[in-house]
Amino acid sequence: MQHLDDAHERAEGRLAAWLTNRPGDWRALLVKDVLARLRVVLWGPDGTSWESGRREIDQHLAEAAASYWSKSVLRGGDGEHPDAAWQEQAWETARVHDETDRLRILDRHLSKTGWFDAPAEPPWPLRETDAPAIALFYSFKGGAGRSTTLAATALKLAATGERVAVLDADLDAPGVGALLAGYDGAVAACGITDYLLEQRILGDPRGIETEDYHHRYAAGGSNGAEDVLVYPAGRFDHRYIEKLARIDYGVPPEGDSHPFVVLLQRIRRDLAPRWILIDARAGLGDVSGFLTGGLCHFHVLLGTLAEASWQGLELILERLGGDRVRQGKPQAECMLVASMVPRSDEAVFRGCVERFTDRSREVFSQHYYAEPEGGDEFWTLDDLESADAPHVPIVVPYDERLATFRDLSDIAEPILLRGPYVELSERLQAGARRSWGQNR
Repeated sequence: MQHLDDAHERAEGRLAAWLTNRPGDWRALLVKDVLARLRVVLWGPDGTSWESGRREIDQHLAEAAASYWSKSVLRGGDGEHPDAAWQEQAWETARVHDETDRLRILDRHLSKTGWFDAPAEPPWPLRETDAPAIALFYSFKGGAGRSTTLAATALKLAATGERVAVLDADLDAPGVGALLAGYDGAVAACGITDYLLEQRILGDPRGIETEDYHHRYAAGGSNGAEDVLVYPAGRFDHRYIEKLARIDYGVPPEGDSHPFVVLLQRIRRDLAPRWILIDARAGLGDVSGFLTGGLCHFHVLLGTLAEASWQGLELILERLGGDRVRQGKPQAECMLVASMVPRSDEAVFRGCVERFTDRSREVFSQHYYAEPEGGDEFWTLDDLESADAPHVPIVVPYDERLATFRDLSDIAEPILLRGPYVELSERLQAGARRSWGQNR
């Protein structure tokens, strides 16, 4: 039995070899359609030469891919051909094959558009005046303490006089909106799901008013602290999943910004926070793909020693690091948190930290760091011994009080405003100051 991966790999190899050995201006676009079947757009000489090439490709791919080959070879059009425009656009956006630049690969998808159409850069550079820093909190597996870590960071930043906006973008399993609830547990009547839908219908390019979509955390502004403004996922009632099913993370119409980007811009303009902290969905959900493409300035990645956790972190680090390096762009800034580390036995604790650190060093070397000659704008393998390098984890021991508290204020002072949570907020502030260019 031939499996999908084998068929695609063999088809790419056959087509690359055929083009390499073919003189002239031949080029081909290998399209993997939404059902994973293969199609080809072929550019080459007119007349019998092109027809001969079509037959040869049909034969090669029938042998290489069998049932995965659609038997479809379309002629690449010149400027007057009705399909020329979309063919050339597809060619420009497709991935260049490793063996020859005359072959490109175009993947079409039924879902997960957030992973393929995500913004590659933040909506504003931090060097702009009064630009808030956007920090994403992500874990590949649930149960890593992501939302609690975000809440702790929000409280600490607010305690140092920094205004903070918190966005609960874990739309499939929301929680941080309720964790940072308003007085008497109240949350905003509407949330991010509502905004993403309503902005497309009601909004202008500048965004609709956001006052209905957020609330103030009950302890915000107390004891000299700045406000924590919280955007929940939305009202979790029988209509919630209907709204969730309508959200599109794909590219908006030409010239428009995605509603999530418009929301960030509106928060910056209307509320003037110094920080925007975003709680992302664990795993490979659409919203996580959208948020890990480069939209945020900082990425707080939480992991454990579990192998599944590392597999997910490898994928994200390749996305934030290795892929960007190959494109000649600096890596997105990352901070690693070793979470839920057992502390009941000191020897076990030290052993877990050592194992986690060794694994993070290995994974970052493979998927994030550039080669030593990468340049000053890159994190490189030469930075492995630096104490503030991204692979050096902030270690958060497991505290059973986090599993039993009823109100965030019960654990704020004894846990969340101390130790590793403070270290994380200070590392974020230090990273932002380097870009803000001022000593805040």
